[in-house]
Amino acid sequence: LESVDAVIPRLKALIERQDQEYRKLIDEVCTSHISYPGLQAVLKLLLAERVSIRNLHLVLEAVAEIAPHARRPEQIAEHVRIRMAQQICGDLLDDGVLKVLRLGPRWDLAFHQALKRDGKGEVIEIDLEPRMVESFSQEAAPVIRARMDEGHSFVVLTAAETRPFVRMILERMFPNLQTLSHLEVARGVEVQALGAIS
Repeated sequence: LESVDAVIPRLKALIERQDQEYRKLIDEVCTSHISYPGLQAVLKLLLAERVSIRNLHLVLEAVAEIAPHARRPEQIAEHVRIRMAQQICGDLLDDGVLKVLRLGPRWDLAFHQALKRDGKGEVIEIDLEPRMVESFSQEAAPVIRARMDEGHSFVVLTAAETRPFVRMILERMFPNLQTLSHLEVARGVEVQALGAIS
């Protein structure tokens, strides 16, 4: 996959190589709804989680859809990920199956209750007490390691609003482990549950 350092400096060249309709689309979006550095930030967030931007047409379409309604690169990147569900799942299949480790109901609720929202109801941050973060890490680590030791290639599956925060905690222990939201599981993909963190 493309590295952040390799792709971001080539962004303008990448866009210049797109069809005229896409160049026009991104010009309109960057002029009215998102700055060029903002677009770079979105692509950087995708690449940081090893989401390939090889299908730049789809990325630009998704950015154009959400940019009028969202300002923060994190919000925009989450929308792009949902639009790219088919590609993301395809890259993560193990023998044609998406193997998942779910968050149990207790942790689903704990993360959900810790979300902080702005006046529009958009999630802006999470306020999870340090002891809860530590407790989650201690419960998640042995479950994840056990599945890895069994030789499974899998993802952690969680709610869309909490996905970035769950990922933030898990990546410290397991940098290569992918965290997906339920909305990123593409239609038609066969899912196999390997258990739950609970």
